[in-house]
Amino acid sequence: MRKFGTICQRAFFDRNAWRYCLVILVLCCAAVGCRSKSDNVTTIRFASWGNEVEEKNLRALIAEFEKRHPNIRVEVEITPWARMFDKLMISSAGGRPPDVTRVSSEWFPPIVAKGLLEPLDKYVKRDNYDLDDFYPQALDGWGRYKGVLYEIPTDIDIYAMYYNKDMFDKAGVPYPDWSWDWKKFLEVAKKLTKDLDGDGDLDQWGCAVSMWWEDYVWQNGGEIVSPDGKRCLLDKPEAYEGLQFMSDLINKYHVAPNAQEAANLGSMKLFTTGKIGMIVSGSWAAELIFKNEIKDFEYDVAPIVKGPKRRATFIGGAAYAILKRSKHKNEAWELVKWMTGKEYQRSAAIRSQIIPSRRSVAESGAYLKLNAPPKHRKVFLDMIPYGHPRPHVSCAPEMFQIISSELDLVRLGKVSAKEACLKVTPIVNQLLRHQE
Repeated sequence: MRKFGTICQRAFFDRNAWRYCLVILVLCCAAVGCRSKSDNVTTIRFASWGNEVEEKNLRALIAEFEKRHPNIRVEVEITPWARMFDKLMISSAGGRPPDVTRVSSEWFPPIVAKGLLEPLDKYVKRDNYDLDDFYPQALDGWGRYKGVLYEIPTDIDIYAMYYNKDMFDKAGVPYPDWSWDWKKFLEVAKKLTKDLDGDGDLDQWGCAVSMWWEDYVWQNGGEIVSPDGKRCLLDKPEAYEGLQFMSDLINKYHVAPNAQEAANLGSMKLFTTGKIGMIVSGSWAAELIFKNEIKDFEYDVAPIVKGPKRRATFIGGAAYAILKRSKHKNEAWELVKWMTGKEYQRSAAIRSQIIPSRRSVAESGAYLKLNAPPKHRKVFLDMIPYGHPRPHVSCAPEMFQIISSELDLVRLGKVSAKEACLKVTPIVNQLLRHQE
């Protein structure tokens, strides 16, 4: 630097020295890379996904963070959800991952198993960060891995059953409640399924099958893998008999549309256009889908029905994490704290009806007292204790892809659930044996 200063002094008299000075200055700035015009400002990169509404909300909150932390600048990188996992893995392998990232619970096990995330326990302890305000289902489901905290959950993706009130009223059927089980669900679904124009083809269905096939396994008392994560348990009667009920809703009882009947619109569109009576979805659907698409009927939400053995549904969500290779972990931790704070979660709840991971925010007026349907949105919070996270196995993406492909044949009625499960179990066992 002393030599650089001497050259700059000569620059007043020597044009070539001035040019040399500029070159060195550019190289110094490039070397620093993460510094802005002021040496006191650190730039960190933040990766997330989101639609237009979510991105707008996200950028507004980041701007507020920068106002409160003038020494930190945040570069926001938005990627479509479907590409986010691959981009994160590629950027990490290439040596240039973001400093902070939003992580879906579906990707959490493989990402943490590969050692990409920074353990957060020391930061929590240092700052006396309050974890008691978070739902334990979120912390244990996609925050901790083998007892170590790697992520701070920001929202909860829990499911309940939306229903078309007008369709129920017209059929003279009481609305669903906590007493419903598979038997009652099927009984009402049959009453709502109709050929309205008498042409021999169904025009209205009582329900759609859950987007989470795991629900049928869990509700029937089954599990996907063993507690130690080493064996697939889909070859057990509790698992394949539960999945057979899913298939029967379509192929035996015809109370849910088959692939051909739903091909043009999809189950969600069939619900929003008044052709399906009951559908399982998340709290976010009310703001992001139903608000714009449901025009001709009133709807509400009820609990997931109880299976033969228990009430259960998929629970997941998103969290924020620091990448292991980040060179600015203290600044990254400040952003993680902000993005998981009460102010951020309150804003997300109001704008998108996303359930906060903080109990104090979820149970406040920010979510429960929103002046918009559904009326009984509290049912989503009541379903949290029945939430069942996916297994913490590092081969989760490959495992669920293999299982889902086989279960497509079950939904089509081409094979029984037992046949599919017996076929796929040894394949999954092979995966589990060689996981990291």
